Amino acid sequence: MSRKRARTTREFGAPTEDDSPVAAFADSASSALSTRATRYTSVPTLTTLCSKAFADGFVRLRNNERVWASVSVHLKALPDTLLPRLLAELIRVCPTFLKHEFLVTYFFRGPILALTGGTGGMPGVQTHTVRALDRMPDLRDLELSGFDKIPDAAFAAVLPRLPALKRLVLRGCALVGPKTVAAAASCPRLQVLNLNYTATTPASLQPVLLACPGLEVLKLAGISNWTDTTFAKMLSPALSLPNLHTLKLARLSISETSLNALLPLCPALRRLDISFTAVRHPLLAGDDAYPFPALEKLSLTSTNTSNADLLALLPRLPKLKTLALGALGASPRSIAAIDSGMTLTDPALLKVIAALRDCPALQSVSLVGNTKLKEGLPAFVAEVGRRCKWLNLSGLPALRSGHLVGLAGDPPPVLETLMLNHTGIDDAAALFLAACPGLAWLEVAETKMTSDGLFLVLDGCPKLATLGLRSCRGVRVGDRRRFFEAWEEDRANA
Repeated sequence: MSRKRARTTREFGAPTEDDSPVAAFADSASSALSTRATRYTSVPTLTTLCSKAFADGFVRLRNNERVWASVSVHLKALPDTLLPRLLAELIRVCPTFLKHEFLVTYFFRGPILALTGGTGGMPGVQTHTVRALDRMPDLRDLELSGFDKIPDAAFAAVLPRLPALKRLVLRGCALVGPKTVAAAASCPRLQVLNLNYTATTPASLQPVLLACPGLEVLKLAGISNWTDTTFAKMLSPALSLPNLHTLKLARLSISETSLNALLPLCPALRRLDISFTAVRHPLLAGDDAYPFPALEKLSLTSTNTSNADLLALLPRLPKLKTLALGALGASPRSIAAIDSGMTLTDPALLKVIAALRDCPALQSVSLVGNTKLKEGLPAFVAEVGRRCKWLNLSGLPALRSGHLVGLAGDPPPVLETLMLNHTGIDDAAALFLAACPGLAWLEVAETKMTSDGLFLVLDGCPKLATLGLRSCRGVRVGDRRRFFEAWEEDRANA
């Protein structure tokens, strides 16, 4: 039976109120996601079900004084181990209702605390909330993300009173700077330190690195004014990071000069992100001076890495699980000349495919924004893409539906996440996408796919729970955020 739906009178492909300009190699359509509840593959634990139920009814319970008098007693009696899950559910459901007094009274105990600011976060968390953390001396895991108005001094005042900290995440706390970083040196047990998008300086970081020899994860992305000159102030003859396995230096204004000075200090390195930096020759200079790291993850997105350097590097990474090669050759600071700047070509891609055959653990690859790719794409999808769990082919204007034919066949692909935003695919791709039974997340923003094709995809992908449909003009605007409901309606009427 035909699955055709009634069309809107708007001409197919015409602009709509939902359309907005995006970068040519943007890799997410998250502003227009259609979602449905993930199907359970096992019976949820009782604590999971209770946490969700409590969060869903929290506002109603809190507004009933008689009921809350009883509920609050039980909440105070909850074991510390249950609090993180319950708080996470409350933040998901009603973050604006979580005020300072409530948080301090019921959740400022135990070894783990995670609070989220920014858009959709917790406006009730203020400077005095951060200062109240000193009542949690046994805190081992602290995450405060996106609180961009809380001053440096507030974080700095509390860290010396948290000597048991092993994990400290201050991502997006824009005012965190030298005072906080200096105070973090009083937490010698630190294993994870995330200072992405803060005002940390290299010089202030050196004492922390010297005081925390057990550091395993260091993230420093998106910090302004980091250059090769300032980076050198972080280094020291006494510095050694023998346990560091994850290093993120994305969006720093550094080159291989800084990278090659730091890598010899990190013999256990397994995950490296140098995307959007000025690094041109990753991991090549100085190879004879120190053992080559056995990387499992490497992100080179928007670096000026040449084909020759890339092809010399990949054969030395047999344990690779995650590889990001987005927009190679594009300027880290501008996408104005992205087409002319691209360095990854079809002949080079075919050699990349050959190199990746020797990476049996490969699970995730991104080619986003490499606008010169075309003829090599079918081979890439057939030999590499179908054996990945996560694949990003967004921003490849020459990608067509027929290039995805490699997804068909036995055994079926293991793909769980596939991003095809801003490509030339249409409904002819539906047959190949439907051949991915494990697909859980699919993005097709600004493509020619229509509701008819996407219905076929849903028929073949029972695990699909998230669809990115921004500016997908073959789908009615009103259906883009409720596409699963539209599919159910269509099935009921078929």
